[in-house]
Amino acid sequence: MNSLSKKQKLLLVDDDAIFVEIAKRTIEKTGAVESLKVFPDGEGAISFLKEHQSEPDIIPDFIFLDINMPFMDGWQFLDEYANFVNSLSKKPEIYMVSSSVDDSDLRRAKEIPLVKDYIIKPVSLDSFKKILTNQF
Repeated sequence: MNSLSKKQKLLLVDDDAIFVEIAKRTIEKTGAVESLKVFPDGEGAISFLKEHQSEPDIIPDFIFLDINMPFMDGWQFLDEYANFVNSLSKKPEIYMVSSSVDDSDLRRAKEIPLVKDYIIKPVSLDSFKKILTNQF
């Protein structure tokens, strides 16, 4: 199946309203997205995933996860997510998205098997296209 023929479902977990707005517009330009849900913290995203864990048509294909957020940051999200990921009807690919260029954040993300990659903000249209269409 041509990866472009399947529209992707995304979850964007980020509290930066400016980044979220730019990311939404950029993601829309890829033409590869069926739906995009946004949560300003990990807590809302965890609740959404748990509520829909047995519904593969609602579970996202990709999660773009910020590190620094209020209530539940990206690391706490991953800790909680690890507790129920095996009960999900579909396993989303998780990308950490951060403005942090701190080597310790990058190393920590790379050590977590649930994290596919670490992307430094801002995320370009080309980067989103490559991820969403699996064309590396």
